[in-house]
Amino acid sequence: MRLNHGLSMVEIMVAVFIIGLAVGPLIGVLSSSNKMSNASIFEETAVHYARELADQLLSLSPNFSDIVADAQSLTGDTSINLGSILNDAGFQTILETHGTTTTAIPLQINGNELPLRLLVSPLEKSFTKRRIKATVLDTSANTTLKTDKFWKVEIELSWVDRNSGRNEPRRFNMSIIIKEG
Repeated sequence: MRLNHGLSMVEIMVAVFIIGLAVGPLIGVLSSSNKMSNASIFEETAVHYARELADQLLSLSPNFSDIVADAQSLTGDTSINLGSILNDAGFQTILETHGTTTTAIPLQINGNELPLRLLVSPLEKSFTKRRIKATVLDTSANTTLKTDKFWKVEIELSWVDRNSGRNEPRRFNMSIIIKEG
């Protein structure tokens, strides 16, 4: 009797099928891991953008009363406050510009540039929004804080991660409290 030491085609196909059952899910896991990694990169970038603005605004907080006084003097409008400067439409437009280098953008009010500038990193192309919104906090009920003016500053960033297959924008918000003066 002669012994065959080779494998039949059926045995090879069964082995390939079993290996395919094991490797298929692994490929799916690697693909979803890559998507999660991309999402994490965008979230880290959003935190960086927000933190750079928050740090600068917090460091400028002791000078905000002088900045507001300069803006009032420049425009002749005594109703100007920190909120009207940070919420200025021209400033917001420049804040969302996609540049190629770090830029010093001027704070402005009603089209008038103020001498103070904020350094901002260029927005990555996937980012669709970088906004600052300042609203005054009501501190009248607090006896310690009612003599000062405080602002809640919200920094919002949005982006679309086209690699994830999601077309709706993702958002990141950071809020800080700053004192005017």
